[in-house]
Amino acid sequence: MPLFKELLFNLLFILITTSAFPFLMKGQFQKFAKKYRNFGIVALVSVQVIFCISFSYSDNNEIFYDLRLIPVLLGGLYGGMPVSILAFFLVVLVRIPFGGTGIWLTFAYMFLITIIVSIVSRHFRLMNLPRKLGTVAALTLFNTLVTFFMQALVFGQTLKIINSGIYILTLLIGILISTYLLEMIQQNTFLQNAVMKSEKIEVVSHLAASVSHEVRNPLTVTRGFLQMLKDPSIPEEKRQFYLDTAIDELDRAEVIIKEYLRFSKPHHDLASNLTVKYEIEKALELLQPYANHFSVKVKHQLEDGLYVNGEASKFQQCLLNIMKNCIEAMPNGGELLIESHRSSEDKVIILIKDTGIGMSAREIAKLGEPYYSTKKEKGTGLGMMVVFNILNEMGGSLDISSRVQRGTVFSLTLPLSKNS
Repeated sequence: MPLFKELLFNLLFILITTSAFPFLMKGQFQKFAKKYRNFGIVALVSVQVIFCISFSYSDNNEIFYDLRLIPVLLGGLYGGMPVSILAFFLVVLVRIPFGGTGIWLTFAYMFLITIIVSIVSRHFRLMNLPRKLGTVAALTLFNTLVTFFMQALVFGQTLKIINSGIYILTLLIGILISTYLLEMIQQNTFLQNAVMKSEKIEVVSHLAASVSHEVRNPLTVTRGFLQMLKDPSIPEEKRQFYLDTAIDELDRAEVIIKEYLRFSKPHHDLASNLTVKYEIEKALELLQPYANHFSVKVKHQLEDGLYVNGEASKFQQCLLNIMKNCIEAMPNGGELLIESHRSSEDKVIILIKDTGIGMSAREIAKLGEPYYSTKKEKGTGLGMMVVFNILNEMGGSLDISSRVQRGTVFSLTLPLSKNS
C-alpha cells in the first residue's frame, strides 16, 4: 500500500540518520558535539522532520500521514525543553506551505507534545531501558489517539480504519526501534569512552612498571659493586674501577628515567656502528658481580670484526636484560655462555646460553607479553618486551629454544654493518 511504503521510507531514513549521526560528530566536530549537544539534536531532528513531511502520504491533501512524531518526541525527551520548543516551531513552519485544515491539527497536537515532553524529559533520562520503551510507547499511543479524536470530532475528518491501524502500528514499532537504537548508541559510546580511559590507565601502569624494571638493572649492578667494596683487601685500582662503574650505572638509570619522562615526545640517539665484541664484553663486565652472587660461571667465545648498527645504550639494555634473565634462571649456580659469529648470510649471530631451569613451549610463546613472566610474582615480563622492541628497531630478530631443567638458548640475529 502507498501509505505503508511512505511510512517505511520515513522510518528507514530516521534509522539511518540516527545511526550515522554519532560518526559525523567525531573528529573535528567532536568538541562541538560535546559543547553544543542540544544544537546537534536539533539539527538531526530538523533534517528528519523535513524529510518525513516532504515524503508523507495524504489521500485528500488535508491530513498527512508520516513519522515526524518519532524525531519530535525523542528529540524532546533526550534534549529537554529547549529542543522540544524548537521542534514545535520547526514542525509548524515546515507544515504551513502544504496548506489544508491539517495545519491547525498539527499546531494542536504539537502544542500538546511540547508540554508533555517538557515535563517528562527530565525524568525520562534517568529511567532504565524497559521504562523508557514503555514511556515512549505510552506517549505515542496517547498522542496518536488524541490526534485521531481531534481529527474526527473537532475537524470533522473521516477516519479510515485500515490507514489508521497501519499508521499506529508502524509509528509504535518505529519509535520503539528508534529508542532502542539511541540507547545502544549511548551505551556503546559510554563503553568506548570507558575502554579508552582504561587503556590510558593501563598505559600509565605499563609505563610505571617498565620504568621500575629497567631502572632495577643498573641499580642491581651498582649494588653488587658496592657490596664488593666492603672487602678491605681490594686493591685501590679495582676499588676505583668499581666506584666508577657504579657511578656509570647510576647515570644510566638516570638516562632511563629521563627517556620515560620524555615518553610523549620520544628522543632517539643517533645510531652508529657498534662493535659486537666490545658491547658484549662491557655487558659481561657489568654483570660479573651479579653472576658471582648466583655462583654462575661466565664464558664467552666472541669473533672479532663484527659490527651492527644501532644505539649503544639500547643494545646494552637488550644484552643485559637477556643475560640477567639467564643468570636468574640458575639460582643454584650454572654456566652462562655467550658466543658471536658471522653467518653465511652476512648476519651477526649472538648466542646466549644458560644451564638453568628452562622453559616450556607455552612459556616461550608468551615471552614479550606485558606482565607475563616465568619469575612469577618477581617479574613483570616487560624486560623481554623491551628486548623484542629493541631488536625490531635494529632490524634483527630473536629465536628462543629451551628444555625444562636443561637450559635455554637465546639466538639474536642482526644485520651485519661495515666498520666506518
